[in-house]
Amino acid sequence: MPPEPGHSDEQPQPAIPTLRAFCLNTPNIARSTAPISTDPFAPLRQRFLARCADQLAELRAAREGAPLPGNDPLIRLAHSLAGAAGTFGFPEISVRASALETLLVEQADGGAIGTALDALIAEIERALE
Repeated sequence: MPPEPGHSDEQPQPAIPTLRAFCLNTPNIARSTAPISTDPFAPLRQRFLARCADQLAELRAAREGAPLPGNDPLIRLAHSLAGAAGTFGFPEISVRASALETLLVEQADGGAIGTALDALIAEIERALE
């Protein structure tokens, strides 16, 4: 005899939870522990930022002393910052440092150098916030 409408001879099957339901109903152990960094460059980036903090003082001192075209120590500092910043994921610092280096090497006027130096200082300060 056929089953009555709305009834079935089959036993109800247990619901198989979806991945989403499983994840929503599983306690998140990671919330209680510190995240594990999978970025192998994170310690190097931190060292770069620490070095930037030291170099920021040098840049400010150069700004107070009216940076001169052809200033070799400032050229070396700008060159170093341009390369390292790009390597460690700070392209804005790299671009500003490279612009300053170019102006210093080309012995541009002091106003242009001062403006580039101010822009580099501001960018480093943003990165250190």
